[in-house]
Amino acid sequence: MSGIAGFRPWPAGTPAASPATGEVHVWLADLWQPAERLAALAAILTADERERAARFRFPEHRDRFIAGRGLLRELLARYLNRSAAALRFEPGPHGKPMVAGADAGTGLHFNLSHSGDGALYAISRREVGVDLERLDRTLNFAAIIDRVCTPRELARFRSQPPERERETFFACWTRKEAIAKALGGGLASGLRKLEVCLADGMHADGRVVLRDAAGRQWSVLNLPLGPGWEGALAAAGADWRWRGWRL
Repeated sequence: MSGIAGFRPWPAGTPAASPATGEVHVWLADLWQPAERLAALAAILTADERERAARFRFPEHRDRFIAGRGLLRELLARYLNRSAAALRFEPGPHGKPMVAGADAGTGLHFNLSHSGDGALYAISRREVGVDLERLDRTLNFAAIIDRVCTPRELARFRSQPPERERETFFACWTRKEAIAKALGGGLASGLRKLEVCLADGMHADGRVVLRDAAGRQWSVLNLPLGPGWEGALAAAGADWRWRGWRL
């Protein structure tokens, strides 16, 4: 049974032309795969990836890793017109994965996130970051929000009625994670310095524009994923548009 029923409003599709300069392509996928399909995805992984999958303690975590990495390979292979098994990845300056080898000069950037049986992929000609979260996670919001929010964001969170705490937290958290991943530093980017959770200054599409310590412009917005899920997409600049499909 699929774990991403809430994603159904997104149109189904398969990769065709590579993203234009001002585009970010976003793909939603179900990591629950039948055994035959899972075996086919495992077959295109490298030996290192299969060894990593084998180290997971629980079978469902192993299978999600295989599906998530295999689907990423299939996606990038279609964009690059390459064999999925031939793709190679290497860590960037901050550890963010990037295509390597013969494809290193293509200018194609990607990022992925998964939660439960859902996965979110972003493909672009610019730096990108995505985050996906299931809303039924058990979390101590108060313990986390203090560590990731600016003083103004924290004041806004504390002003919310209890029934809106979960929605407000995940909308904010996914933006923080997406922009940090786009920057390439992850949590080391300093989430308390990235003010992206306030309504003032938002564009009509909910986009927040900001600059990093080097003065580079970035923007981040939440994605319409359907009930039970929250996600966000971030990319360099503010002149991009996104298009989304289900795999």
